[in-house]
Amino acid sequence: MKNFVHYFLRRCLPLLLALSLSACSQARLRGDPPPVAMVGTTLTGIGHLGEQVGISQYWVNGYWGGSTSGWGGGGSFVSGGFKLPAQMPEEPYMVTVTWIICDISHIKFINGKSVDPYPHCLKTEHETTVPVHYSLPEGRGDSGLKIHFLPGNKVEVWYTVMGPSASDYPGPAFPRGPAPDYAPVPETSSATVNGGQ
Repeated sequence: MKNFVHYFLRRCLPLLLALSLSACSQARLRGDPPPVAMVGTTLTGIGHLGEQVGISQYWVNGYWGGSTSGWGGGGSFVSGGFKLPAQMPEEPYMVTVTWIICDISHIKFINGKSVDPYPHCLKTEHETTVPVHYSLPEGRGDSGLKIHFLPGNKVEVWYTVMGPSASDYPGPAFPRGPAPDYAPVPETSSATVNGGQ
């Protein structure tokens, strides 16, 4: 085994290195764009849906993001290897968000406790592909991906250093005050709303 490793390191490794350098130089000669620098980031969910609904689970490009309440929240800061371009790309960077809504409006509560000892929420699954909005001020710390779950099964995704409850946050306003049972669906044309089903 030692002889094989020694042979591989002396004979094959230089050849593999030369081949990969050759491929890189060929790409430059063809005018291929340089590779985009990718960065790992956290995923944070924010609910804008109301008190009767929540996000029991969500995923961004297949990476699990945890859960979040239906009003505000922020969920957990999940980091599981999700990567995106470190700087805003020339073309919109699209991500696919899949989420499960849990509706508890059919469950009867008395004094904050469910009458049914084994209540189950009504679950519906949704998926959409949306662009990532970038807001990266110079000289500010680490960024994170914020996923906003909006009424009407809409989603907005922001990559920014600011927290979603900050006054200068560039994305949707953080839900404040008492939660409605269901947040009203905004009246917008389909041309101005990021996808959804």
